[in-house]
Amino acid sequence: MTESGQPPLPGWAPKQPQDNQQVEPRPTPAEEPAPFAGDYNATMRLIPVPPPATPPPPVASITTPPQVPGERYIGKYRVRGQLGRGGMGAVYLAEQPGLGREVAIKELIQSADPVALKRFLQEAQVMARTSHPNLVQVHDMELQGNVNYLVMEFIRGRSLREWMNEKPIPPPQAFAVMHGVLQALDYAHRHAIVHRDMKPENVLISDEGMVKVADFGIARLMDDTGVGGTATKTGTTVGTPQYMSPEQVASSKVDGRSDLYSAGIVFYELVAGQPPFTASEADGPFTLMAKHVQAPPRPPSVFQPGLNPELEQVIMRSLAKRPEDRFQTGAEFDEAMSRVADLMCPGWRRSLEPGADLSRMVPTATPAVPIPVTPMGIAMAQSGAGVQSPPHVVYNPTPPVKPVAKKSVSCLSVLGVLAGVIAAATALVVALIH
Repeated sequence: MTESGQPPLPGWAPKQPQDNQQVEPRPTPAEEPAPFAGDYNATMRLIPVPPPATPPPPVASITTPPQVPGERYIGKYRVRGQLGRGGMGAVYLAEQPGLGREVAIKELIQSADPVALKRFLQEAQVMARTSHPNLVQVHDMELQGNVNYLVMEFIRGRSLREWMNEKPIPPPQAFAVMHGVLQALDYAHRHAIVHRDMKPENVLISDEGMVKVADFGIARLMDDTGVGGTATKTGTTVGTPQYMSPEQVASSKVDGRSDLYSAGIVFYELVAGQPPFTASEADGPFTLMAKHVQAPPRPPSVFQPGLNPELEQVIMRSLAKRPEDRFQTGAEFDEAMSRVADLMCPGWRRSLEPGADLSRMVPTATPAVPIPVTPMGIAMAQSGAGVQSPPHVVYNPTPPVKPVAKKSVSCLSVLGVLAGVIAAATALVVALIH
């Protein structure tokens, strides 16, 4: 203990100063100037600062510039031109101000039919709930006066119909187009959406090689509730007669398998060069619709001799009259088609890409079945007899005629004939001897 009663400090502890000892102040380091302080202060003096009570500017003034006088606007979208006119109204090319994004705006022709308006509104509701790379996306809805407008993704390219009218589509690209269509339909069907108007006009091919299915304007939700349940209960048939399924002709109650039938018609047309059913203008659409219900489709090999039998089988199954006999899902249809496409045109999935080399995707010949090393196989090889190819489908619209049964010959009849021949030969020999 020290004299003050405090315990002694350890050797490592700093010694406390005595009462009469003055403590020298520690030198304070010089303060360094903040970097870029001069530039920052000069910049801040150039920015006007509003008073604290000033309210923030509205979002519309930031995202939507003021409209240019003399130009047409649909809502906040500036119209740049008309793309075309369809069954429900005109389609415009427009630009979304602020973002500079090109959009396609579809209007509804005003009519007294409330069902057309319900279908149009249903298209916006249905498509706004979907997000798939092979579906045209819906961005917005606009109401100007009493006219409804649907703002959609703009696809810079061409429709499948325009492409088909220009020239025949090579097999690799036909497979790639159908792959995108079936992927889009499978996604829509899994979300309880039926297209009801699947045709080449509603398939778009972008300049980048993307397949987009458009125009769900007459689609219907399969649960038959809300707008979807009332928009088709008018007794009228909705769709395009050239691509309508048998159940779509006979009744309005359809499901996703109806779209797969229509997609099969498109596939048939891509492969054969023409649809399976045709009718003249004098016949009218009802004759064409009746063929979908009653007439058997001609195999596509009638128009394309030598067509791959497995490919023909896939197409014919998609065109079955009964929905139960077709592919049940778009994924099942796509899987069957892709399996044949991989054998016929390797690399077909990249055929729509810009600059794709289609010469490397030519159809390959089916490998021949090896002849077994047996006496029969050696004899076939020496005689030059080849292995027969699978039987080819032949179109026969008339029912087969039942062959007439031939009378069988009994054993006794054969013995009697042989006895007669022997007797005649014996008589001839005896006559020659004598």
